[in-house]
Amino acid sequence: MAKKADPLVELTAEAREHLDAMQAEIEASERNLAGLEELGMDVSRLREKIAWAKKAREVILKTMT
Repeated sequence: MAKKADPLVELTAEAREHLDAMQAEIEASERNLAGLEELGMDVSRLREKIAWAKKAREVILKTMT
């Protein structure tokens, strides 16, 4: 089995806390979008931005931890 490569940069504790807070903000944004959708608003662009934020967070955690 291949050994996991060492991360290019180690996340600081502060950066990790920020990424954890980001997850909570993403989840809250998703709930808010659901409410806007119920009002009939088009939130497709906002959903794309949230998907990008999720992916960015995932990549950072995967490559730097």
